[in-house]
Amino acid sequence: MKRVFSAIVILTLILSNSSLAQQIDYNKIVLPESIKTADFKEKLVQLAWLNHPDNISARNQVEVAEYNLKISRRYWLDGFKLQGNLNEFNIDPERDIANRSQFLPRYNLSLTLPLGQLFYNPIENKQSAVKVTIAENDKKATMLALRKNVLAAYNDYLMYEEIFKIQSLALSDAETNHAIVEEAFKLGEETYDKYTLSLNNINQRRIAKLQAQNDMKNAKLAVEQFIGRKLEEVN
Repeated sequence: MKRVFSAIVILTLILSNSSLAQQIDYNKIVLPESIKTADFKEKLVQLAWLNHPDNISARNQVEVAEYNLKISRRYWLDGFKLQGNLNEFNIDPERDIANRSQFLPRYNLSLTLPLGQLFYNPIENKQSAVKVTIAENDKKATMLALRKNVLAAYNDYLMYEEIFKIQSLALSDAETNHAIVEEAFKLGEETYDKYTLSLNNINQRRIAKLQAQNDMKNAKLAVEQFIGRKLEEVN
């Protein structure tokens, strides 16, 4: 009984995982161009899919595979040959006194079907169909990776932007505190060591702000590299 129950549980898990695997809606991974959204992050993913050369190539690879499949399926048409023959007699039958045009027909239709084609072409069709599936799977994998990379890059930008704000505020507080210490030092109410410590704190805060600003700008560039335009132009 336990074995039967275990088998049922395992089968249920397999079917459940299979069902989950089939539930991926790639139109939600990357919204189609025709769909307008107010979600800023979704716009970034959509723009990256439309604009980045790697993603354009992924879509083109699917098209190429589909074209090759169509060519493969029509390859049997090469066996048909149509020839034309124009001469003075079939152009102007009245001049053909001796009825010589019967030996020079205007059209010739023939069919040549190599035996190898009967066996190879179905295999080539299957191979081309498999290549279409591979190209589509590569495209889907690209979409999944794209979404992750774009959203991660934008999250980094938001983080560095917040850090920059914090460092800017910290510098402002340090400058205010230093102004008080400096005034007290001029009046002889503070020591030189405390004045120097306050000045060094300002310099450290300035460096921290510059580093945070640099990180924020680089994170912004990373997002813009995906979408192919300035972040401010996304609306």
